[in-house]
Order: sequence, then structure tokens, then C-alpha cells
Amino acid sequence: MKAYKRYIVFGLVFLLFFILLLIVISHWGKLSSVFRVVFFAIIISYILVPISEWLERFMPRNVAIIVLFGGLFLLLVAIGFLVVPPFIRQVVSLSQYIPEYAYQLKQLAAGFQSRLKSMGLPYGVQQTMEETIESIQRRLIEITRNTLERFMDGASGIPELFMIPVLSFYFLKDRKYFKRLMVSIIPIRYRKGIMCTFSEVHYILNRFIRSQIIISLVIGVFTTLGFLVVGIPYALILGIVAGIFEIIPYFGPWLGAVPAVVITALNAPSKIVWAIVVMVAVQQLEGSFITPKIMGDHVGLHPVYIILSLWIGGMFFGITGMLLAVPVVLIIRVIVKNIYLSIVTVSH
Repeated sequence: MKAYKRYIVFGLVFLLFFILLLIVISHWGKLSSVFRVVFFAIIISYILVPISEWLERFMPRNVAIIVLFGGLFLLLVAIGFLVVPPFIRQVVSLSQYIPEYAYQLKQLAAGFQSRLKSMGLPYGVQQTMEETIESIQRRLIEITRNTLERFMDGASGIPELFMIPVLSFYFLKDRKYFKRLMVSIIPIRYRKGIMCTFSEVHYILNRFIRSQIIISLVIGVFTTLGFLVVGIPYALILGIVAGIFEIIPYFGPWLGAVPAVVITALNAPSKIVWAIVVMVAVQQLEGSFITPKIMGDHVGLHPVYIILSLWIGGMFFGITGMLLAVPVVLIIRVIVKNIYLSIVTVSH
């Protein structure tokens, strides 16, 4: 009878999960913003835990978290006054020149196509190369326009931006409650092993996330300063883009370099060499000094696994997939390793 009841409970739980999954899939357009807000709120609260714990040595938790968020708010306001106005001016200026850039790209493509014809290549090769050039040209214009339109329409995301710090505050304040809730769900016989796995995941992810954020900030600042020194247009935008893409291992620097090369070639062709020099210098500094000092070998993933995870993540989920690929692989590696060790231990 007990086994019968267990099967009924299991079936009801599975049915409930299946119904919830169908609801999420059918309403994904509306629910995606909710998941996005919760995800970023968890990440922010996760990053702030060590600072909160340090402040809690000197004051009660609620006061410590209020002080922490108040300090962050003042810091963001100060950065906003310094960075946001010139950034908005550069974005508006760049958006106004999109038609001109599109025309210049067409001229460059036409000139390249005429050179191909003069080379006497077979017709099939010429046609393939011309189609490739036109496809790249259309894609560049489309990406630039879509990115700028999303930024200019960013006011629609203000409610989300407001909700993220609010949820982060409560996740941070009540983190022990959420931890107890999570532990209570785990069956007692598996609790110790699963909590050990969580602790290991926490240790690795903590180092990885904080290291990547620091490296991205440093690269963004150095790239912006380098572009300003040599007079590259839209230095602030290009520096921020380089810093964001730096989060993606291996491919990030190359992805961040593409906008810099394209915008410099269209606005100040004589300075394209200087733009490349700045990017190469910053990447050499990052590879030989910044990353080894900040991150070291704590991740411990072979480059092949990183490249494959980035490729698969990008193929299925685009840039978001590439950003999350390495953390997901790190989590999977820890889980698989611990499951294997538990099986080996039981068998012996």
C-alpha cells in the first residue's frame, strides 16, 4: 500500500512539473523577462555575499546590507554622472551616421567585387565571394542597427532594472532562509553528498565570476583609455563593448575587436593601425599579466572543453549561451566528478 501511495505521489509531482513546463513554454515570451530578472538578481546577490559577510562582522545583517546597497547606489550615481552622458552622446551620434556607414560599406564591397572580376577568377568562385561579401555587409548593418535600436528603446527595461536590485536585496538578506529551504527539499540520505557538491560548485563559481568581472572591467578601462589617447572615435562605446566581450574566453577579444576595426575604418581610416596596436597591446597585457594574476589556473578546464562549450552554447543560445557556457561546464564537471566518486566509493 505504501509503495502504491508513493507511485501516486510521484505521478502527481511529475504531472504538475509537466503542466508547469508546458505553461512556461507556451508563455515564454512573457515569462522570459521574469526569469532574466531573477537570474541577474541571484548572480548579483551571489557576488555580494562576501562583502556582506565582512560588513556583518561590525553591524547587524540588515544594516550591513542597507549600507552595502547604499554604497553601491552612490558609486553607480557617481559613475553615471561621469560615463552615461558621454556614452549617450556617442550612441546618438553613431546612430545618426548609420546610413552613411551603410553607403560606405556598399562602396567598399563594390570596389572589392570589381577587383575580383579583374582577377579573372572562375564565375562560380566570383559569385560565391560576392554573395559572401553582400551577406557580411547586410549582417553588419543589421547588427549595428538592432543594437542601437535596443539601446534607444531601453526605457522599456526600466521596471526590470528596478526589480533586479530589489530582489537582490531580499536574496542577500534572507540567504540563510533560502539555503534552509533548498536543503529541506533534498532527501536526508543524499543530503551530505549534495551539499558537498554545492560547496565545491560555490567555491569554483565564486572565483570564476569575480575574476571574469574584474578582468572585464580592467580591459574595458584600458581599451577606452588607449583609444582616447590615440584619438579613436567612439572610444567609450568601443571600450565598453571590449570589456563586455572579454567575459567570453578565447573568442571574446576577437568579437570585441570587430566593432572597433569597423567603426575606425569608417570614421578614421588613417588611425586603424593605431586601433589595432591598442587592442593588441591590451590583449598582451591581459594574457601575460592581468589574467594570470587575477584568475591564475583556478578554472582548470582544458582549452578544448572551453572551445567546445563556447561553440555549443553559441550555436543554441547565441551570445547568452557563450557567456554562460564555461560556468555551466564547470558545474557539470563538479557534479559528474562527485557522482563518479560516490559510485566508486559504494562499489568498494
